[in-house]
Amino acid sequence: MTKQAGGQETPSSRIEDHIEIEALLYKYCHALDRGTIDAVAALFHRDAALMPAYESDERYEGRDAVRGWYETYDKNLRANVRYLRHKATCPVIEISGNTATSVSYLDGEAILNGTDEPTVIIGRYDDEFVRDEGRWWFKERTIHIHYSYQGWKYAPGREY
Repeated sequence: MTKQAGGQETPSSRIEDHIEIEALLYKYCHALDRGTIDAVAALFHRDAALMPAYESDERYEGRDAVRGWYETYDKNLRANVRYLRHKATCPVIEISGNTATSVSYLDGEAILNGTDEPTVIIGRYDDEFVRDEGRWWFKERTIHIHYSYQGWKYAPGREY
């Protein structure tokens, strides 16, 4: 991070922070879709909280609890799909020192085992971040699923 005398942030440090936070959003998508539970949990601060608002009002506090929720997610969803891809798009990131917030769109597709019909999922992520130990972490993530629908007939692409 680039600082001026007196500890003021320079525009270049804010740009670097913005890029790091955006990269964190994208790392999460890749880790969740085809990585490991540990890779997902490693993106959350040790004192993080997760709220899957589309399920309930329950808060999962601390990295171990967050990891536990993703372990259940992995057993209930990822184990039952042959294709899963989602993305966080259009993030609006606001940075204030070592904390930041973001709201981004959540768009995903999945093909359940035994079907040829994709399920499309539309939602939003509300995030808080903290800069600690020289990097940005998820401090709090709320997952909103607005709706889902069955898509068109699946036609496999070429594997290479």
